[in-house]
Parts: sequence; C-alpha cells; structure tokens
Amino acid sequence: MTLPLPSGDTWTRADYEALPEDLPVHVSLIHGELVVSPRPRPIHQRIARRLATRLEDAAPDSWQVDTDVDVLLDDDETEPVEIAPDIVVYSAEHDPYERPIYAESVTLVAEVVSLSTKRKDRRMPSALYAGAGIRHHWRVETDRTAPASAIYTYELDDATGEYVATGVHHDRITATLPFALAIDLNAVCER
Repeated sequence: MTLPLPSGDTWTRADYEALPEDLPVHVSLIHGELVVSPRPRPIHQRIARRLATRLEDAAPDSWQVDTDVDVLLDDDETEPVEIAPDIVVYSAEHDPYERPIYAESVTLVAEVVSLSTKRKDRRMPSALYAGAGIRHHWRVETDRTAPASAIYTYELDDATGEYVATGVHHDRITATLPFALAIDLNAVCER
C-alpha cells in the first residue's frame, strides 16, 4: 500500500484525516510529521481491551471509553499533534461517530508499553498528553517490559503543567480519580 504524500512540507490535519482507516500500520501525527509504527502484538491489544472493558464498567454515564481512537492534542496549523492512545476515557458529550476527540474532552489516557517501543512509550506520549492538559495518564507495564506487571498512574500538576506520579499498582488498582474503580490487574494482564 502506498501512503499519499502530504499537501506541503509537513502533514496537516486534513492530510492526516484523509488517510484510509484500514492502514496495515499504526500512524500518528506528531508536530506535523507522520510517525509510522507496526500494529501492536495480540497480547498488547488483549491487555488494552481488558483494561478498557473494566474502565467502561466502572465509568459513570458522563464518560465513555474506547481504544485506539484519535485524540487531537494540538491543533497548531503547521505542527499539529493527533495520536491514538491505547485507551481513552472522554466526555459522553462527544459524538462517538466523530473524530478526532479533542483533548479538552479527555480525562484519562492509558498506554500499554510494547516490548519493541518501550523507551519511546515511557517518555514521549506522557509529555504530549501533559502538554494538552489531559488530567490523568496511566502507563501499563507487563512482565515482558518490566520486572512485573504494573500500572503507573500520573496526575497533571496545574502549577508545572507536568505529570506527577500518584502510584504504582501491581495486583489491584483502586482509585477515585477520574472516578471510583477497583480493577484486578492479574485478570487484565494474564495471558
């Protein structure tokens, strides 16, 4: 499959939105550059799906949960940022037939760290999400990417505009933000 070329020197949101939805690779738009990566492995998708299901079960009606959906983090005309986190919890007011989801509608993004991209997964998305003002960020590590499966939770610090760590959860995550939940992580991360 041949990807279309951008209309100018960098990729615009219009160029990105014109890409076919059935690409055999995962694409993101980061500061006007198209970033292409392979589709995740089945275990990555399984963990994301299981965690998203548990989040959806716990979410009040004011929130909806989806996986791998585009979130517009920066609408800059020359260097837009639009990526698809593994899990997105966003306002029920957003029409699920419309894309992208605007960052101001998002309360939580979660990323499952992949073995092949673990260095990038641990650094880059966090800064982009914080810069967009997304209140909560979770990083899910598996026994293949870290010594043990865990969810690292972060909350946006209004004073610095950066995330601060709020916990490391190994067997169970119990939280009240962004809403009350209790999730058995062993059931999420088991093969």
